[in-house]
Amino acid sequence: MHFDTRLLLLTIIIFNKFTSYFSQYSDHESYLSLVEFNRGGSATNLIFASPHGGFLGANLTTKNNGKSPTGDSIRTTLGQLPVAGCYNDTLERCIYTIKDCFKSDGKTLSYRADARCLTNRSSTLSMYLLTKAISEASALPYRPYTILNKLTRQYVDPAEDLLLGTFLIESATRVYTDYHRLIAMAKEAIRAPSRGLFIEFVFHRYSQTVQLGYGYDPLRSSTISKPTQSTINELVSRSGPSVILGNNSFGHFLRLNGFPHVIPLEQSQQQQQQQQQQYSYRLSTHSTRMHADQRFNAIVFSYPIERLRTNSIKLEAKRIAKAIEQFIQTNNIKLLSSPSSSSSSFRSYIYFYIQQSLFLLYIYFY
Repeated sequence: MHFDTRLLLLTIIIFNKFTSYFSQYSDHESYLSLVEFNRGGSATNLIFASPHGGFLGANLTTKNNGKSPTGDSIRTTLGQLPVAGCYNDTLERCIYTIKDCFKSDGKTLSYRADARCLTNRSSTLSMYLLTKAISEASALPYRPYTILNKLTRQYVDPAEDLLLGTFLIESATRVYTDYHRLIAMAKEAIRAPSRGLFIEFVFHRYSQTVQLGYGYDPLRSSTISKPTQSTINELVSRSGPSVILGNNSFGHFLRLNGFPHVIPLEQSQQQQQQQQQQYSYRLSTHSTRMHADQRFNAIVFSYPIERLRTNSIKLEAKRIAKAIEQFIQTNNIKLLSSPSSSSSSFRSYIYFYIQQSLFLLYIYFY
């Protein structure tokens, strides 16, 4: 088939999916209600997201909500993600698409997973509850927008890029798209020129240390004054390195509120070297890289889930909420105008779908 013809057909398919999507859901809804969206208060400039707090999966029973003549419950089977991708020797990298990882022995097709391409599929309900509790610890006018993925990581990982997070499985792709669409909608609701803060809450095990990711490692970087990969460039440009290491940092306020172990923090050179040898932590997620811009600062907050053995979710949420409040006040992250109505978020939908469509076009043709 001629290139132009293929391009036209794929564009039509994408357009049809795009238009059917908007006719199927209102702006705050999601596919099978698998992404929970809670609107923020009238004076907020905060967005919280939880990609790994999922607790739903396998066969889902959902209500049609009047979209069918009978309104009966329907049972939906979701596609499960492989535990690993496959390795392409020609490209010398891992591949994370189902169709590209099948091999044939002449009779049958089988999926060829590679140990070099293993993925993390763990999730926990505790992160859903913790993120929601942190939001609810704020006064109503300042309550953040929250986007909470309710599907387990075995079925989607919205914190990764599109391929690794979905393997282009339809159900995973729809949930993934909703998650990022709702973040974009929340950003749009916090109108310019207001500055905003987006925090994505993930978790890790076997540690008592809170890990904060700003897009790069300030303890290893020699360009701390000009961090080209930082996801908080707006803050760094105003406050300098002290917003990451020092008394203006998020880590500093967490330590004041009952978290003695936080990285990164300002330390002596010897302590820094010991810390570097002991920890290798997540500097960013696809979400924080994607949604950080000249107006929005983005931080990945990796919570040490082992702390819940000795601390309640409610207490931890209050501590974290207080630290966030102090961080915002100290660094002058202000809401400069009143939020817009939800209708103005349509621009965010357009932008996000164009971005994902171009990405799919690139995959298809190259």
